[in-house]
Amino acid sequence: MPRPWRARPTRIRGVVSALLFGSLAALANAGQALLSKELTLRAPARQLIGVLYLGNAVVLLPLAPFSAWTWSPEIVAWHLVSVALMVITAVCIWDLFDHGAASATTTATAMSPIPAALASVVLLPGAIQPVQVVASVIVVVGVTLALADAFAGLDRWGRTWRIVGAATGTGLLTVVTRLIADAGAGIVETYVVRTALAAVVCLALFPPRDVARSDVPRLLIRSVVVTVYFLFVILGARTGSPVVVQTLVATTPLVLLVYESVRTRTRPTLQATAAVAIVLVGVLLIVAV
Repeated sequence: MPRPWRARPTRIRGVVSALLFGSLAALANAGQALLSKELTLRAPARQLIGVLYLGNAVVLLPLAPFSAWTWSPEIVAWHLVSVALMVITAVCIWDLFDHGAASATTTATAMSPIPAALASVVLLPGAIQPVQVVASVIVVVGVTLALADAFAGLDRWGRTWRIVGAATGTGLLTVVTRLIADAGAGIVETYVVRTALAAVVCLALFPPRDVARSDVPRLLIRSVVVTVYFLFVILGARTGSPVVVQTLVATTPLVLLVYESVRTRTRPTLQATAAVAIVLVGVLLIVAV
């Protein structure tokens, strides 16, 4: 019986697309983490969330009239789920930015491949392979090994619920992004709708009373970088496996560790080096699928 040669190239293209956009998303995520940490030194962390979400929506809003929009009860429901996830995740992440370095904060999102994998198994049958789940676990182990003492400033409970919330929210948001795409919504619609609604919710919950107007240029720069990050995640999730994308995004803390090492001219610790090796094994498993 002849081999189904068409299926293999299609799957390969999906993996390559997820690898490409996942890697670019990791770099953009590292950039926004550095900018975000700087902003927490200038204003209360939670008050920044609504302003930044509003900026994110404004970045792509000019493209809205030229993009296709699709509405259905399913799409509206997934948009609302996305907004809830974005608000909860942002609160957790910005609380962590308030208590740790950029590389430390991104440790939380390094856990996101596991909830992404679990959600994909339930919501996207056939979208992932068993080896991708194994790779996700390997990446999480590697990153947490590198940053085991990242949040010593928080008590155990405060650290735990914020890390779990940030990781779960980030992972589930990537899966929901794929579900919205499968339902027929476009990239601009997906991004503008959920960021605008999340902005409204966060501005109501955390009014930006202490955010100075002089910080607006910094906020806009950060909004552009975050928008690029989310677009890479959306593109990767739409064309490939959400788990592959989220696994590569989970390497962001290692990107920041390298940056901080170069900036301070100090060698990475043996612990960090071992973590990089473990992460590389996880990524190689993804490539081998």
